[in-house]
Amino acid sequence: MELHGLLGTSDGYAVADSFALYQIATGHTPAASSLKAAISAREFRLVIPSVTFAVSCAMRTCWDEYCTKGHQFGTGTSVQSLVDRGGVDILELSPDEAVSAGKLYARCADQRVEGAEVLAACHASRLAQARGALLLSTRRAAYCYPASVGSSGRIGVI
Repeated sequence: MELHGLLGTSDGYAVADSFALYQIATGHTPAASSLKAAISAREFRLVIPSVTFAVSCAMRTCWDEYCTKGHQFGTGTSVQSLVDRGGVDILELSPDEAVSAGKLYARCADQRVEGAEVLAACHASRLAQARGALLLSTRRAAYCYPASVGSSGRIGVI
């Protein structure tokens, strides 16, 4: 699968939220498998906030209630393995970016959209915005980006 067609961009990297990182690390979908292969071949890079890494390591399933695939225990091992092979940069947000992500999370919490995955989404969104990068996510993660809060920038759904 050609990455430009898959992602709609020819950028050599993107920021992933915890749902996208889970899917890529486990090769959960055809698109995720293609990205995993491209990352392993050094044709593409993922940039993730450390919060995203931590939350993805803790995920037990893809959270898609319509998913018929089996979910392995210990996804953290798959995520760690993806990072260890290279092609994934774990970054800390700057203090200003972290404050911005925290304010975004507070707006989500005001709408009763809360949880570790939402906090990770706020961090990923702000990192993508700061870098002018594509944000990779999944359909299931849409609730992490409430419409009234919005996510500035481009989102690629895998």
